[in-house]
Amino acid sequence: MVAVSHRLCTQRPSLLIPKHRFQQVSPNPDQPFVPFSQLQQRKLLESRLVSLLHDCNDITQIKRVHGHIVRKGVDQCCFVLAKLVRTLTKVGAPMDSYPRLVFEQVKQPNPFLWTALIRGYSLQGPFTESVILYNCMRRDGISPVSFTFSALLKACTAAVDVDLGRQIHAQTITIGGFASDLYVGNTMIDMYVKCGFLDCGHRVFDEMPDRDVISWTSLIVAYAKNGDMDSAAGLFEGLPVKDMVAWTAMVTGFAQNARPREALEFFENMQDGGIQTDEVTLVGVISACAQLGATKYANWVRDVAEKSGFGPTNNVMIGFKDYPTIAFFEMRPLGLNASVPISIR
Repeated sequence: MVAVSHRLCTQRPSLLIPKHRFQQVSPNPDQPFVPFSQLQQRKLLESRLVSLLHDCNDITQIKRVHGHIVRKGVDQCCFVLAKLVRTLTKVGAPMDSYPRLVFEQVKQPNPFLWTALIRGYSLQGPFTESVILYNCMRRDGISPVSFTFSALLKACTAAVDVDLGRQIHAQTITIGGFASDLYVGNTMIDMYVKCGFLDCGHRVFDEMPDRDVISWTSLIVAYAKNGDMDSAAGLFEGLPVKDMVAWTAMVTGFAQNARPREALEFFENMQDGGIQTDEVTLVGVISACAQLGATKYANWVRDVAEKSGFGPTNNVMIGFKDYPTIAFFEMRPLGLNASVPISIR
């Protein structure tokens, strides 16, 4: 049995391979052969140009890098040009001039280049142009990517157009199942809640297969702004990982909704959990103290502020959010009643 097994493993098939199989196939003239070393050099060049664009902060620097792009012969590379369009958007270049011209000179724009232009219009406007571009993209047979839908949803948010947002929502379901994408889902929640349709945002949240802290926090903040702190607290309890943003949303939410004791309780739990504090959290806590007239908390809040780097030692004083914030600290040594509520944005 061992011998048979050995023979099965070592025996070679006696097949005659036709000579024509060894003949070299002539390359397609439309697709010239490019050595692997040249491909590597090209990829390195593209990555270098993208890195240079990332560091650009004004239009002059961008034009200088764009000149290199043209001279190096990568003016049809969608990877580089998508970054060019995004960088132009970052510095506020009008979309109808420079970025649009870059796009229109590309013979075969890929989904990422289309999306870069759509995103630019969704940020700068006119928002309708981003929808027109999306329709042109689909007409040309180009499949969208998740970032395409997130850009369109952001345009709907900026325009407060929930009807268009619902149409985009339907597109995410019918085209490739993008509704299950985490980034698209988070953008969709943001769109619905900022358009005033909190129940629709919660429905999207419930249907998401995967969620992150942004998914949870977006709804928590929305419920807090809507005055429904009980629903916000219910979501917070279900949050698997509670970071500083989530804790701050609860502290400021309770303070803004005239529930200062709960705000202080959450802040105390936040401190016990070793969660980092920022100036937004502290402003919420100070507002809660002011609403209670609780000067006894002044030492505690001041110590936390100074340990977090927001005390008077660096002339910040909680970022000088408003004069009542400073007045609260000044009342501490005098034993005065800080009963004036502090505004929180």
